[in-house]
Amino acid sequence: MVCLTGDVHQRSYRGTDTPFSSQTEVELAKKYCDIAGKYGIKVTLFFTGRACKEEPQTVKSLADLAHCEMGGHTFAAFRDPLSRIFKKVYGTPWGTTAHQLRDIQQTIASIQQVTGQRIQTWRNHGYVRTTDTNRLLESCGIRVVSDEVSDSKTSAEWMNASFRSIPMNVLPDHEHVLHGKYQHGKTKPERLKHRVTIAEWADLVKTRVRGICESGGTATVLAHPLCMEVADGMTMFEDLCQFIQQYPSVWISEVR
Repeated sequence: MVCLTGDVHQRSYRGTDTPFSSQTEVELAKKYCDIAGKYGIKVTLFFTGRACKEEPQTVKSLADLAHCEMGGHTFAAFRDPLSRIFKKVYGTPWGTTAHQLRDIQQTIASIQQVTGQRIQTWRNHGYVRTTDTNRLLESCGIRVVSDEVSDSKTSAEWMNASFRSIPMNVLPDHEHVLHGKYQHGKTKPERLKHRVTIAEWADLVKTRVRGICESGGTATVLAHPLCMEVADGMTMFEDLCQFIQQYPSVWISEVR
């Protein structure tokens, strides 16, 4: 089985890829879902709470798609003043346990207010977590978290009877694809080590997906809508969807 996932940040996020697209991440998520839907592929998208606040109508239209599952991705991807302060003071933008709990609650409430859906899945922005994260997520009704990158795990890891972790066991895109400012001549050469072209990345993903599926596992792919757009206008993403359609697709919440 294949689980196709992506992270969607707010219009005001202004990440490293933002200058390279005229569309917001929420708008690109619509294009992304349209492509995946054309090939009958389920998609799990993790939204920041602020993305829902800033573009509620488009987020609602995505939530209404039969093949799209909504998840949480922190409230503002640590772009709020408190998170910046906590990063300096505590070494993590999560800061105090109380701050992390409020952020989780605020994210869940924002998504529910816009979509009418009570989310059960979560991915921390930047995979940032603390020893309290899973406990806090579970206390807020989250049942599945997917923020561990691991090439050795091929299925869900049950943390307890009602809470499980779904590893991203396929090479994530943003950290490994040559795109945006991560191109030769646009940044320091050392920042491009181990990065590959979008076509090379897609080939690596296909090989890994095939291997995991043939072994009976679930291949969890992280492909950001913005990254896919900046790399080549989602051309290779569509090629990847054409490949994935041969396998059953599942949402994060369905991985067992």
